[in-house]
Amino acid sequence: MITLLVDYKWENFLPFSWTRPLWDLRMAIYTFLERIGKLYGNVYGYTHREYLKGLFSSYPEDKWTSQTLLLIPTIYFEDYPDFRRDKDTLFLDKNGKPFGAFLKNFRVFDFTKGFDGAVEKIDSIILLEKPWELLDYIPLQIQKDYKLSNKRSFKPYKGVVMIGTTEIFIDTSVEVESGTIIDASEGPVYIDSGAKIMGNSYIKGPVYIGKSSVIMPLTVLSGNVIIGPVVKAGGEITNSIIWGYSNKQHSGFLGDSIVAEWVNIGAGTEISNLKNTYGTIKMYYYPQREEIETNRQFLGALIGPHAKLGINSIINCGTVMGAFTSTVGGRITSGFIPEFTWIDGEEMDLEKAIEIARRMMIRRDFSLTPKYEEMIRTIYELSKSYRKTKKKVVRKKS
Repeated sequence: MITLLVDYKWENFLPFSWTRPLWDLRMAIYTFLERIGKLYGNVYGYTHREYLKGLFSSYPEDKWTSQTLLLIPTIYFEDYPDFRRDKDTLFLDKNGKPFGAFLKNFRVFDFTKGFDGAVEKIDSIILLEKPWELLDYIPLQIQKDYKLSNKRSFKPYKGVVMIGTTEIFIDTSVEVESGTIIDASEGPVYIDSGAKIMGNSYIKGPVYIGKSSVIMPLTVLSGNVIIGPVVKAGGEITNSIIWGYSNKQHSGFLGDSIVAEWVNIGAGTEISNLKNTYGTIKMYYYPQREEIETNRQFLGALIGPHAKLGINSIINCGTVMGAFTSTVGGRITSGFIPEFTWIDGEEMDLEKAIEIARRMMIRRDFSLTPKYEEMIRTIYELSKSYRKTKKKVVRKKS
């Protein structure tokens, strides 16, 4: 049997899923593909999006076997069930939403339509359908991934304080400067290979710091933080995710937010995560093409791939910045900023967007390949309809 993770309803996780399939999103130490692979073995990702094939290894359609477990990858495991059955079975999560199927003989079907076979509810699985839901499971998922990694060691560092040492893993290649405090009393701290923790930083778990990432001096990671790989992080960060090759190395607050890959956040940028009214926060949701109620009192921003935030930017809670967007420093940004939107709502020139991406990637010793450029051009075309959405959204007091 193979397990096939499908890129189903990828629009639910925009703007992050523009540039990667759902199974490549990272929630804690592992991506969804890595985690499910460790749990069940013989796991592959499949995307039907042609522009991502070649950038990500998608399982070839002509090799699908007779016995297959299909899973929508954006799931949280409260427990790890055995999915093997003696007949075709559609699986529903804790809330009655379809998230997967066991097929004795592989066939294509639509999760939203009638299923010819058994239906079974599995209460230990929760399907995530909105990007901000990833934030809810950071602490639990880091704890589970830490156990799954089976790593529990670190070498001594001069002038570094360690609290809760049984919940700390630091790869032997990691450099930790003196004055740093690593506190795992409330959750694991996992620091991956090649990372560097600069002096007088405070790291409170649960925290994952990815490969070759740099934590700048005096940084405060105050719990429930996922960083990396290859990220520069500084300032104060709490309950947030910063994915690969992005920079937030200067002062400024980031809370209850998700930052995609290849983002640059200028010095002094502040991202609000709480209304002055203490009301719940609305946020733009791509499938519905409008802001919806999140029922969250604390929620910052979703910042899409290749976004650029000028120095001293002020980002209101509930802001969604699409891929290849830009803000001007010293101004308040709020609501939904559609893809390829430049300063003051002007549409960004596609060739300029590609050139900016190329320059940033060179700084990380990456080449912008023809296939990557093709992906950018495809996203530009696919996102045109969202650019018809008004930038400014009038919100009622709540």
